[in-house]
Amino acid sequence: MEIIVDLCNQHHGSLAELKRMTLNAWSAGADVVKVQLMDSEKFFGTTDKKYRDIDFETFASLKDFCDTLGVPLMATPFDMERLEWIKSLGIRRHKIASRTVKEDPKLCEAILAENKPTIISTGACKKDEFPFGHDINIKYLFCVSKYPTLLHDPDLKDMPGTFHLGGYYGYSDHTVGIAAPLLSFFRNAKILEKHYSNNTMAQSKFEGGHLGSFDQQSLKQFKDLTKEIKIIRS
Repeated sequence: MEIIVDLCNQHHGSLAELKRMTLNAWSAGADVVKVQLMDSEKFFGTTDKKYRDIDFETFASLKDFCDTLGVPLMATPFDMERLEWIKSLGIRRHKIASRTVKEDPKLCEAILAENKPTIISTGACKKDEFPFGHDINIKYLFCVSKYPTLLHDPDLKDMPGTFHLGGYYGYSDHTVGIAAPLLSFFRNAKILEKHYSNNTMAQSKFEGGHLGSFDQQSLKQFKDLTKEIKIIRS
């Protein structure tokens, strides 16, 4: 299972924190780190979340840091300008967010037109709805877009019994803890995407992802458990 950790929006608007999160997540077993790129004022119609926006200079600095560590970096663009940022830095794998699938078809078309490997979250879709069909570059993630998602949430029960390339290939998780990610592992999910935080208790009105995030300890625990399960299965 490939583990992609999403560093946004848990970085408090700090490049130093983004770098600490990257280093801590990588050392705990993450395979890829990812950020979200948006103009939150345009996207949400408020300046309340503006402090956590990542500008191009910060993004480029994080890319240099990741290259130095040997950590693959991905990014989720929320507009055409930020898609160009991603392309300019040579990032060759894309992510389409659940909200973008339904709200910005032109951006989705532009991303898919790059003909690059693309993972797509389906939190805004109906069950078993795959809006862009299937080809070798597209991999869909089962997703419940609630921050955090409670384990008794009825939508979580729609997690597929078996993940596979022709349907849901992986899982984008927002639950508290690692039980749901472990269940997806047992059900053959090939990708796990989950937010990451250096302090999961930092939940706030404007940073709602902390509680549903990995921290360094829980990520390492998840990674170790999946390795041990593979040994038992082999």
